[in-house]
Amino acid sequence: MAAVTASALVLHGTEDPMFPPAHGRATAPAVPGTRLVTVEGLGHTLPAALDRRLADEMLRHVQR
Repeated sequence: MAAVTASALVLHGTEDPMFPPAHGRATAPAVPGTRLVTVEGLGHTLPAALDRRLADEMLRHVQR
């Protein structure tokens, strides 16, 4: 299995019924340089009301 060498961004909702927040907290440290962003109230879907916030987080990540 190849190791991931690129930094990653883990965007995880606090209310995700399919993948509880513990999954995001476990994923982030598994890849060096990863940043975990926990979004309060977010479930497993991406509501349009969060488009700007999520886009800003992704842009911040790729600019690093």
